[in-house]
Amino acid sequence: MRPSYIALSVINLFFLAQLNLAEAKTSLDLLELPAKQSALASKSVLMAMTPNNNAILAVGERGHIINWKSQSDWQQQQSPVSVSITNIRVLSNGSKIAVGHDGVILKSAPESNTWHKVFTGAELTKLKIAQVKAQHKALQLVITNTQDEDELDELTYQLEDLAFAIEDNQLELISGPNKPLLSVTSTANDTLFATGAYGSFLTSNDQGETWSLISKRLDNPDSFHLNSVITTPDDQLYIVGENGMGFHSDNQGETWSSMALPYSGSLFGIIANPTNSAQLVAFGLQGNLMVSLDGGAHWQHKKLPTSASLLGGTFSKQGKAYLVGHGGLIVDLLPEDLSTLTINKHPSGAALSSVLVQENSLVLAGQFGILTWLLKQ
Repeated sequence: MRPSYIALSVINLFFLAQLNLAEAKTSLDLLELPAKQSALASKSVLMAMTPNNNAILAVGERGHIINWKSQSDWQQQQSPVSVSITNIRVLSNGSKIAVGHDGVILKSAPESNTWHKVFTGAELTKLKIAQVKAQHKALQLVITNTQDEDELDELTYQLEDLAFAIEDNQLELISGPNKPLLSVTSTANDTLFATGAYGSFLTSNDQGETWSLISKRLDNPDSFHLNSVITTPDDQLYIVGENGMGFHSDNQGETWSSMALPYSGSLFGIIANPTNSAQLVAFGLQGNLMVSLDGGAHWQHKKLPTSASLLGGTFSKQGKAYLVGHGGLIVDLLPEDLSTLTINKHPSGAALSSVLVQENSLVLAGQFGILTWLLKQ
């Protein structure tokens, strides 16, 4: 039995979210409660950022979505929910997609400052029930044609597990959704992929209007959490998650292969060099990071001299990787030469969850909202 809490990327490293019925009911209410306008929104917990024209879109707790240009020039956008928003992407036509707790997916039209719900955890639960019922039916057919007693016992146990999974998801329909989505990405043709807790894996072929559950495309029988999904400039797709899991697709997400990563702990993110997409950096729990120079076929593991977890990362145009994490941790490195790695600490000591390079500074999002860090020239 999996524990009744989720230790996931970014916000879940700020706290452990207990998934009991009382909180599930509260979360259900938050899906119907629009985010309150706040003069302190840019200082609240923010979990992810993405560039948008000449500004930055940032998302975080209480349903906050802000358009940020500087500490004195930012606006809070209209969000229809008060659950935490964990990730955001801008599509080729200027539309924006955001994902968050309780399986919510939001969308905003180009040039619009208002968001609307296109998907919630209730729909995710229904998709999971349909998927597990189909597995249950298929396994029943296999059992009727199985003669070997040992094999029959194993299949019977699997059938019972599926029956329990159906029951658990049906109870969730009553108590309210509780599975967060953690990451979203888009390919060049705006095919979308979203990942989340307990192996949740969704795709959309209509710019986020409708979503399908495709968890079975991954070799993830234990439904480990999928913390991050990215697309490279040449449309390679990568996923990392709990238990050192990693996946790669080179055909727009139709099929996926497992990556042999040299670390078995939780990975919270993966980034690709925009000028050399074969260069990858994956990072996660307790200062562990890995570098690949060949698109994920081989990896070099590096353990930092700190127990602080790495939560977010980005590449500069010059090919330098920047990673951020707990305790104000800021790491920079050239993937092809790990001897270049340097470690700094932001004076705020904040848990940092996302980073972007802007001219000669880093823009940082995390525990205390948006902060900056001047890069040495």
